[in-house]
Amino acid sequence: MASLRALLALALFFPFSLMVFRRFPRAMAAALVVLAGTVFLPERTGFSVPVVQALEKEYVTYLAALLGAFVFQRRSLVAAGPGRGLEAIVGVMWIMNVFTALTNGSAMMDEGKLEPGLGIYAVIVKSVADMLTIGVPFFVGRALFRSKEDLRTLLVVLAAVGLVYVPLIVVEVVMAIPFRVFQLSNLVYNVETQPQWRWGVIQPVVFMDNGLSLATLMASSLIAGAGLLKAGMPIFRIKAKRARPLLLFGLVMSRNVAGIVYGSALTVLMAVLRPRLFATIALGIATLAVVYPALRMADLFPDEALVSFAARYEKDKARSLEGRFEEEELVLGGLKDRFWVGWGTYGRVPGAETVGGGEKGLDGWWVLRLGTNGIIGVELSYGIMAIPVFVAWRRTRRLRSPALVALLGALMAIIGMRMIDLLLNGWWNHLPIFLAGALSGVLQSLGATRVVPRVEPAAVPVESKV
Repeated sequence: MASLRALLALALFFPFSLMVFRRFPRAMAAALVVLAGTVFLPERTGFSVPVVQALEKEYVTYLAALLGAFVFQRRSLVAAGPGRGLEAIVGVMWIMNVFTALTNGSAMMDEGKLEPGLGIYAVIVKSVADMLTIGVPFFVGRALFRSKEDLRTLLVVLAAVGLVYVPLIVVEVVMAIPFRVFQLSNLVYNVETQPQWRWGVIQPVVFMDNGLSLATLMASSLIAGAGLLKAGMPIFRIKAKRARPLLLFGLVMSRNVAGIVYGSALTVLMAVLRPRLFATIALGIATLAVVYPALRMADLFPDEALVSFAARYEKDKARSLEGRFEEEELVLGGLKDRFWVGWGTYGRVPGAETVGGGEKGLDGWWVLRLGTNGIIGVELSYGIMAIPVFVAWRRTRRLRSPALVALLGALMAIIGMRMIDLLLNGWWNHLPIFLAGALSGVLQSLGATRVVPRVEPAAVPVESKV
């Protein structure tokens, strides 16, 4: 039974969004609502709605933001034009959902279980999910972030959210010592998440889905703070130089190896490289995520070498990585004639529920998407995130403002980092799609004005803008 406190929080988020959009400017309101919903609303609970499995945290967050913008920023939504941007890719996904259903209309036996065929209802369910998961978050970002000042606002709020989360992470870690398991989500919302231990202590979750999603959030906040530091800009009234060690501390306390590597490595590169070169690295990260499926299918990716390398330092991580590659091989081998459009549902993917001899199921997002939607579904989902990164890299070549390029590079790196993480881990939240939409909206304004910013000094005063 769903927690009444959790359901009340979800319901009250709609009037909260209206209040924020009424009080704050467009970009600030959008950043506050989306990030507040992402990091503070309860997980694993929601309202029962026809067609949609459940109206949970992620759907509520972006629908509330869309409602607030419709009431108080309607001109921005109309000017952006729903469907005129990259979210039109969702329309292609709808068409592919029809083809997936047509090729999976017959029932089948999988692991001794009868899986029904797909019909019109399955098409509607998948299409609605694509709209709420990809179309709405991308459009909210594209419509409400329209200038270089909006870009700065987004990164400031993202870094500030990380700073707010640092003491909450410390509370969970410290309180776990006497109580063994202590979760703020259980205390506030009466919603429990599956506890995971790292180095003998429970991994903090706060109000996120799991420790991995918390680590990627903190890594994103750290990269945002590093971008603001490179541009010489504060996080509200806090100097970015002072905020960086706090954000790094919060990331380390999450005790997730992948998140720590992502955040610390990209932060170091941001500090030592010129903004243009860092943007090129961010482009390379996003490109790797896009071409990885092709490399795996052509057996060109050095998976065995990576497992051997990981085994030198941590055998548990090496086994986990090897298990991921085994999952991919299982799904790739079972695609057969469903290579392009997939099997439609998780239950129809051959062997999906019995990976490696255990009942643990598939793990990485990309391989699950591959099984259900085929290679076209994977690349469409990656494309809507990658295209803004590619366009941003091209735009940086004609910008003379190091501060602006640093901010663009930071957002590109955050999106690219999450794209890489989706190769190994789950979707968790719609934040990378929203950020890609925001990047797309900012780039539209830069391309429309064709203004070349003046050269700015290395240190920008607090009151200065990009």
